[in-house]
Amino acid sequence: MIKEHHLEFVRTTGSKLGRFLMGLLFFASGLSMLFTMGPDGVAGYFTSLNLPAAALLAWVVIIFKILAGGALMIGRHVPDAAAALILFTLIATLVGHFDPFDATAVLKNLAIVGGLLYVMAFGPHGMNLVPEKKEEGSNSETETTTESVTV
Repeated sequence: MIKEHHLEFVRTTGSKLGRFLMGLLFFASGLSMLFTMGPDGVAGYFTSLNLPAAALLAWVVIIFKILAGGALMIGRHVPDAAAALILFTLIATLVGHFDPFDATAVLKNLAIVGGLLYVMAFGPHGMNLVPEKKEEGSNSETETTTESVTV
């Protein structure tokens, strides 16, 4: 049996690491699209899917993945970034990754959505690499989720 202090360690440190790794997935993918495939290669793939404005869409997707993934990694705007990534992942699954002969790809993306739901629910979990500004009149519940800890 797993001991309670091990579970507590996973609840705190593990959830922070999990959030970071979820963000890294999108951040690294965006960098790969930018530097490996190149925006023209991404646009070519989008054109093959008959997506409109493929060149513009390629840049939007690249920038989105880098920024939203980076936000999760550093612990900024976590619920918003996770929600946007959930929507993005569901759309990308239907438009570009749906293969009726490869259910594993679809299930993998649904598992990513599941992980992002956890990240969205639990927020930064006390670990922001870049502190967020507190709004005046914020309630203590909101302030608790946006506090930063030096890492």
